[in-house]
Amino acid sequence: MSWYLSLPPAQAHVPCGAATHVVRWEAGRLALTAHPDADAEVVLAALGGIQPRCVAISQTWARHAADLDVLTLGPRSPADQIAATWQEAQARRASWFGLFTTERLPPGIPGIARAGGGRRPFLAPQSAAAELSRRAQARIELMELLALGPAFQFRLAGTVAAGWPADGGRRPELTAALSGRFALAAHAWLGIDPDAVHVTALDEAEPTLQMHGAGPGRRLRASLPVSWLASVWACGLAVIGGHLVVGVEQPGWPRARVRALPAPGATPSPVDVVATGEGAGGLPRWEIAGDTRR
Repeated sequence: MSWYLSLPPAQAHVPCGAATHVVRWEAGRLALTAHPDADAEVVLAALGGIQPRCVAISQTWARHAADLDVLTLGPRSPADQIAATWQEAQARRASWFGLFTTERLPPGIPGIARAGGGRRPFLAPQSAAAELSRRAQARIELMELLALGPAFQFRLAGTVAAGWPADGGRRPELTAALSGRFALAAHAWLGIDPDAVHVTALDEAEPTLQMHGAGPGRRLRASLPVSWLASVWACGLAVIGGHLVVGVEQPGWPRARVRALPAPGATPSPVDVVATGEGAGGLPRWEIAGDTRR
């Protein structure tokens, strides 16, 4: 089951050379409408030509399609606004690369000691400088991907989340990503304090929710499969019409079938939902099919 079937196509405008081109996302893939033969342009760039930014963005997307830093830096809910611009990314790239050698590092770099309280430059081993440069490159690339806008931010996060099973070696990062996003969904559903929500990440198992206490002291414990991040959260399906969605039976856009809870303690039941337009974060605005409430 392909999680991204519950998302419509999206497009972003990318400054590319002297023009502005459209980069399109559809069915889990990027398409470069202005570069029909992107592979040939990659070859030309390898031979010393200039690589178009659209082509570079497509390659960057592929490099970070399994990068869990995307979930750390990206939005946690449709209300999040991640400020990232092409100009800022370009400025950071210029300040990092071409201005220092593999030995002499710029001042103020986290994790790198400065000799004499910063009065004399610290000469780092080449391997340490190379690793620092690699990390800076990766962070700038993520900034460029975030600059594609909210719709692409969620689609990239879904791509990353879908590629990692909970029983792999990155369970702590996946649990943190799942917990933060589900807690905000639970807050939207119940008004519960996000700090009062405890989430256990599962591989692929039946989700469970248990409410403890009442009033300000209530606590919600949930066990959810990691796939919830991609199939539900990244598609804007977390809370619909007062129901908390815990799974997807039939992904699709503009119509899908989900498994949802009307209240804590209820049994998840199939619910048909329809997309009625674009909502926050560049995600579909979903409603329960046939629900006439406004």
